[in-house]
Amino acid sequence: MESVMDTLAGGSFLKAMGYDSIALVGHSFGGAVVISAAPLSPVVTAVVSLSSQTYGARNAGLVSPRPLLLVHGEADTRLPPQSSRAIYIWAKEPKELILYPDAGHGLRECKEELDALLARWLVEKLQGD
Repeated sequence: MESVMDTLAGGSFLKAMGYDSIALVGHSFGGAVVISAAPLSPVVTAVVSLSSQTYGARNAGLVSPRPLLLVHGEADTRLPPQSSRAIYIWAKEPKELILYPDAGHGLRECKEELDALLARWLVEKLQGD
């Protein structure tokens, strides 16, 4: 809960600085944090969860109508890709699930592809498709 509150405080700060829409991006434990925080903040426009855990992410359906991008490595031995698959099932549209076959938990093996995906996806969602 403290991490969710910290995330919301960051969103409030950005709103006070003049930003009307932000994207939340979290990795592993942070993936569940951004999923939990998004429904509680009107300034959140999009959510990205990388190699997320399921604990704390059961409310993924509440992220909608904001777009949710889930990314996971199929070779992740710390948190299996089934975690993101489960979150995808719990989530409502709009949602996307991208799996990288040879990537582990840190997604280093797909760094270039992931960087390109995030740059495109985040700009698209923050600009309103």
